[in-house]
Order: sequence, then structure tokens, then C-alpha cells
Amino acid sequence: MRGSYGEDCGIRFPRTAWLVLPALLLLVAIRTGLAQDWSVTELHYQGGNALRDHEVSPSGFQQILTLQHASGWKYGENFFFVDMICCAGSAANRDMYLEWYPYMSLSSVTGKDISWRRIKDIGPLGGLNWGAQAKFVKIAPGFRIQLDLPGFSFANLDYLYMVDKNQGLAAGGAPREGNSHLIDFNWALPFEIGGASFSLEGHGEWRGPRSTELGTRSPYWVLLQPQLRLDIGRVLAWQPGRFFAGIEFHAWINKFGFEDADEVIPQLLVVFRF
Repeated sequence: MRGSYGEDCGIRFPRTAWLVLPALLLLVAIRTGLAQDWSVTELHYQGGNALRDHEVSPSGFQQILTLQHASGWKYGENFFFVDMICCAGSAANRDMYLEWYPYMSLSSVTGKDISWRRIKDIGPLGGLNWGAQAKFVKIAPGFRIQLDLPGFSFANLDYLYMVDKNQGLAAGGAPREGNSHLIDFNWALPFEIGGASFSLEGHGEWRGPRSTELGTRSPYWVLLQPQLRLDIGRVLAWQPGRFFAGIEFHAWINKFGFEDADEVIPQLLVVFRF
């Protein structure tokens, strides 16, 4: 889920960005120093034009800089990303947006193998969604089903109950909403063609309808963000697994819950992993 309500757009970010981003980088450094089974941190650049303009979709060229971190430890996993978004043109979005998801593995906690057929594990999942420009806050308790799918490095089916903590229109933010349900499938599928290493990965989510403080009811939305990556480091025989390039296909049906506000943005993707 990316973007927020906005107006004029330039190469500027909310002041809180310069506080939150260094804090997240410090958190990554601290977590990397702790006992972990694995850890992956990436910096993404994405850029592209929306194929259709409307009131809640950016006009002109939108750019997104993303810090993304995932790690596993004895009892579960941790994932967060923070987007810094800017674009050219008016009536567009400029925002900073963050999501954080800690997960606890029931197999690890109980010491028992609870796998069954294509289900590898299950456990409680928490979520925090925060957007600066729209004063957007969601607290999201739920659970995760980890799937064992052939060829996939991971595949998760998540359910989250989205509890609204927005400050509302009176505070100059997004409208307060009723609570809602969200189902998300996230995955990574590596494969090779002619000796080149690719990965098809990303997520797709469905969020249910909900009421708003305006007395209206927002419809469901569907957000799809698949990425196709090529390991550039492997192609150049220099630091494979560190540099990637490809495309992300961003499709958002009923963006922000506005009916028929459908957004489609093919984006250039560049990734540095460290």
C-alpha cells in the first residue's frame, strides 16, 4: 500500500522523514548485530508514469525510494519497509509511508512440527501501517500461514484485522474509517533462463469495504505489486546477489477505497542488497 492524499508535488518530503529513516537504519544495524538465522536489507528505486490520471492518482513521473528489511530469528520473522515518494506535476502525491510486520512461528515456540500438506507453519502476525501526509495509522493483528510451494523461496498467506487509528479530517488527514479485513499473499519465486538468475516476487492484497466518518461506505480494494528482477551482479560476474534491475507492475483497483479510481503504473526497478 503506497501513497497518500496530497496536493502539489516536488522533490520534498515531510520533515519527519529525516528522523524516521535514520532511526530505521539504526534499527537495522542493531538487529544485524543480534543473533539471527538470516537477514536481508535492500534499497529500492522505482520510477514510472500512471497510465491513467484521476484525483487520487499521481500525474507525471512518480519516484519511490524504499528501504526494506526482512530477518528471521529463533521464534519468528520481522519485516518492514519505508517508502519515500515524490513525483512531478500538480494534484499528485508526496508522502512517506511505513509498514512493519512481526511474525511468531508456532512450530518454533512450541517445539513441535505443525506442518500439514502444503502448510509449512502458522502463527500470530502483527502489523503497523503509518503515512505521514495523511496522518494515516492502522494497527493490524492477525495471523500468517506459511506455505510450502514447489520452487518458491517463500510464500505466505496473511490475514489482518485493520483497526483504524486515523486522526481524521479535523486534523487535516485522511477520513477516519471503520475497521476492516485484509488478506495478503506475498511470495518470491526464483528461476533461471540461459544462465541468468531471475526472481518473480511481490504481493497481492484484498481489503474489504468499510464505513467512513463522512457517512459513506468505501468499497473493497485490490492492490497488486509483482516484481520481475534480474541479478545484474551475476550477469556481470561481479558481486552476484547484490545488484538487481527489472520492473514492478503496480495495479491498484479502487485506490484508497474510491470506486473506479483504478491506478496502473509500470515502474523501472533498481535494487541494491546489503
